[in-house]
Amino acid sequence: MHRARTDALPGFRAGDLILRPFTGERAMVVRVEAPAGAVVPPHAHPHEQITLVIQGRLRLRMAGEETELGPGEIVHIPSGVEHEVTFLEDALVFDVFQPPREDFLERLQMTALSE
Repeated sequence: MHRARTDALPGFRAGDLILRPFTGERAMVVRVEAPAGAVVPPHAHPHEQITLVIQGRLRLRMAGEETELGPGEIVHIPSGVEHEVTFLEDALVFDVFQPPREDFLERLQMTALSE
């Protein structure tokens, strides 16, 4: 059994965000800690993504549509679809990726935060 507190997971910085991955063989959950005003620029990846907002608000632009999400809301981002995020408030979000993001695991090994 692989078990941990999400706020104690090793993490790394990606711009203004702190990302704390937790992975299994076929899926990954990432705790995302974001300050108000942080921006994730337009990007796409081959991973299917589900985002769950725990606290705070964010604006998601995806496939020509824009929406705001708040606590308790969840969204699916299909593989290969360009998307971007602006955090409107300090936020705590969980992203689920399938398959796991190898780039996140490599980044974690190189630049893990010591907390």
